[in-house]
Amino acid sequence: MMEGKDIVLISNQMLDDRYWTSKQYITMELIKNNRVLYVEANYSFGKLLSGMMGKKWPVVPFGKLHDEKNNLSILTPYPRLPYRNHFQWVGWLNQKLLLAKIRWATKKLDFECPILWTFLHQTADLIGKLDESVAVYHCVDDWPALLPMAGMGKPERICKDEKKLISRVDLVFRVSAQLLSYLKIPNTKVFDIPNGVDIDLFNPERFSDESSQDDMKDIPRPIIGFSGSIGKWIDIELLIQVSKRFEKESLVIIGLNEKNPNIHKLQQLKNVHFLGMKSREEVPQYISGFDVCLMPFNRTEVGKGLLPLKMFEYLALGKPIVATSSEVLKQFEKVLYLADDKDAFVQEIENAMGDHDRTNSDSRRKYALKYSWKNRVSDYLVAIQTFFNNKMD
Repeated sequence: MMEGKDIVLISNQMLDDRYWTSKQYITMELIKNNRVLYVEANYSFGKLLSGMMGKKWPVVPFGKLHDEKNNLSILTPYPRLPYRNHFQWVGWLNQKLLLAKIRWATKKLDFECPILWTFLHQTADLIGKLDESVAVYHCVDDWPALLPMAGMGKPERICKDEKKLISRVDLVFRVSAQLLSYLKIPNTKVFDIPNGVDIDLFNPERFSDESSQDDMKDIPRPIIGFSGSIGKWIDIELLIQVSKRFEKESLVIIGLNEKNPNIHKLQQLKNVHFLGMKSREEVPQYISGFDVCLMPFNRTEVGKGLLPLKMFEYLALGKPIVATSSEVLKQFEKVLYLADDKDAFVQEIENAMGDHDRTNSDSRRKYALKYSWKNRVSDYLVAIQTFFNNKMD
């Protein structure tokens, strides 16, 4: 295991977000043996104003370096200018501001030749400017397709920024081979490493199948459940068909639900229950109460490339999972119920309903253990160490 390194990790999330993704989990593993500067999302001026009016966003107009503790320092950068994914000059200026703040922080922390590990597609102009020993781009989503769905940029602008970044970094990590498929990246540079799971938090021995959560304990069983955002990559019509076919069962959804324009169609159905966003600690308690877990992705480019954290969380809790089939998910077909169309999806839910054999649940849990964040980070660091070794040869 690589030890004693200084690492600058540029995230697109605040460290204390209610629901963690790979950035926070990776950071928590890295700080066991290395110093990490976690660069938080450089939130917009709009969110700054929202924070000044007492809402949830922090008010840090000039950025802030939080005190170092347990090998972890947190940098909240300057707020970013809007329309960075629309206009090149805005993106360029945002990167200049971000670079200045990171330079200041690394100097204050006495970082030496750090590993630069960025999750932001628009950071190409930072590469080579921080005296880094290696630069890594970690791609977790199809940004040219995903961001425009939220009105956050033009696909052409995002592709140009991402292509520029990939041309400058030394290594590329991606959670599935479907991501960045529009580019030809040398095999020696790209590493396909799926997401991971917190195997201690998502441990079935900590929970019973009967949920103790107040807003779920009176919902009729069995429960068909989904954890995550109902974005435009979710097949709403498929969920409607599931609800109507299993009208005596309950369809429970936890997570954000404002990102899909067709969400109202689901909200009208009596056996569909939206329980809202839950904290990281609460999520496994809810999933433990699901009898079947769903991954109902549509056939868009985003949907076809998804390999979400939720899959590994479902597996770690031993739950049967029904998912829309894709090239990315076929590698996991022995632990998933994959469906090629809506009728097959409904049929696979029926099959999964009867899958409560303890041996099968234990097998799914055992399968998930391979994807612990400890093992994931070990894979990342092996790739980085191999780069160092080749560089020295």
